[in-house]
Amino acid sequence: MEESCKPCTGEDLEEILEEVWTALEQRNETPAAGARVTAAGISDEQRERLVSEGLALHSDRDLVLTEEGFLKARDVIRSHRLAERLLHDVLNLNSEEMERSACRFEHMLGNDAADSVCILLGHPRSCPHGRPIPPGDCCVAGETMLRPLVVPLTELDTGETATVAYIGTRDNARLSYLTSLGVMTGRPLELVQRRPSYIVKIDESTVAFDDAIAREIFVRPVHRKKREARGWRRRFRWRDGRS
Repeated sequence: MEESCKPCTGEDLEEILEEVWTALEQRNETPAAGARVTAAGISDEQRERLVSEGLALHSDRDLVLTEEGFLKARDVIRSHRLAERLLHDVLNLNSEEMERSACRFEHMLGNDAADSVCILLGHPRSCPHGRPIPPGDCCVAGETMLRPLVVPLTELDTGETATVAYIGTRDNARLSYLTSLGVMTGRPLELVQRRPSYIVKIDESTVAFDDAIAREIFVRPVHRKKREARGWRRRFRWRDGRS
């Protein structure tokens, strides 16, 4: 089963970095900042964009990967190969569909999402093609707990910021009420107080909710803190024998 990925519209620099990483592996070189890569196959425009965005430096006719370029390439490769594992092992997709979907996922998964997939899968070390998956912070920490990316408002700490993911209610009147207060998908908020009621700051306004309403507001924390004693964590079993 060959690993192949056609360029996705608008993500060409990430695709180039992915190809650079793969080319280094095929030369039995460990991808790293400072690695020299050939510019063959890279258009002059793409080459200049890589340099102008600090992802690479000119070196004669070749390019040298910068620290920023290396980190970005590592993230793309990690997301792609974790997505392959998820699609292959969990969803049992055929190789063609797996590759097609993984090519999209690699541009969509942020680091937190990639870590969650990694933890869910038990920190796999290689993709279905046998190529290494760059380890993330979750691997180094040996995390076995899955961190939800979206939590009820009631799970935030005082002072924590988040964006509204969705409102989990079928009550149209309540949905309209929350919308009128500015609580809508994508809106940033800050939890100011937890007791006796939940008070959140939205823009320059503050609004209060009782516990029932607060539990229907699902948010994506901006900087998720690691909390070991919260009941919302789920434990997953490590997979033995995973290479």
